[in-house]
Amino acid sequence: MGAMALDATQRKASSRLGAHANLLHGWIYFSPAAAEEYAALGLTDEQTYFASRAAPMGEVSAAVVTATFFNFHPDRVEQAIPRAWRQAPPADVQAARMRGAARILHGSVGDALDADSARAANEVAEAICDAVSYEGRPLAGANREVELPDDDLLLALWQRLTVIREWRGDAHVAVLTAAPVDAVEALVLHAGIGVMSKEALTLTRGWSEDEWAAGVERLRSRGLTESDGSLTDAGAAYRDEIEQRTDDVSWPLVAAVGGDAVHRFIDGLKPLREALLASGVFPRLR
Repeated sequence: MGAMALDATQRKASSRLGAHANLLHGWIYFSPAAAEEYAALGLTDEQTYFASRAAPMGEVSAAVVTATFFNFHPDRVEQAIPRAWRQAPPADVQAARMRGAARILHGSVGDALDADSARAANEVAEAICDAVSYEGRPLAGANREVELPDDDLLLALWQRLTVIREWRGDAHVAVLTAAPVDAVEALVLHAGIGVMSKEALTLTRGWSEDEWAAGVERLRSRGLTESDGSLTDAGAAYRDEIEQRTDDVSWPLVAAVGGDAVHRFIDGLKPLREALLASGVFPRLR
């Protein structure tokens, strides 16, 4: 039995929640403050992304990280895991991640949300996280188990947004594998709509030119790309269908509180979002 097909209003709410949770969570991977916390543990730059994102799952293997993160070359992951765990156990990495997040939230963007706004946003995020099921969603489930601070509304809100982001991310991986689309093919489709360049994606995900070209050829044989990797009309429609399907299966996040409440939640976080964007924490990966 598949997920319900959403109407345009429902899909907008689901898509909007996913996009904003991704942005409000994702800056942690580019934060100099977080990088300093990881460096203090002895982690290298090559290890920090994989170790910090995987830390809530515990001392998992490279194979588990590759499977859950989906679009990274296994060799790229193996450069970081399990070596990172020998340098610092996952609990220490997670604590460093929370310290790094707190430094930004109470530093350059600390005045963006007042206490009442942070409290109201937390109530909505908590309701969402409490209402949804975590079956088949390993990263979301692991982040759900992260202990939240009692005395830091902004940090608790950020961690709940992380749960929401990873919940949709886990759902997206399920949609991709069911499509079926493999890791490289997913990246080719991503590059095809102009979100990130091929060069940025191969650099950060660790795939070679030959592996990328093979992914393009697999999609070309299905009528989804041209030989240069640009999307055909069928490919663009296929990519749109994957995103719409992700919206559909992520609907429980919205249904937990209702579409109107989700839009108010997102609108209420606008000052924090604008402060993060103005802070320069996000790089240009083009």
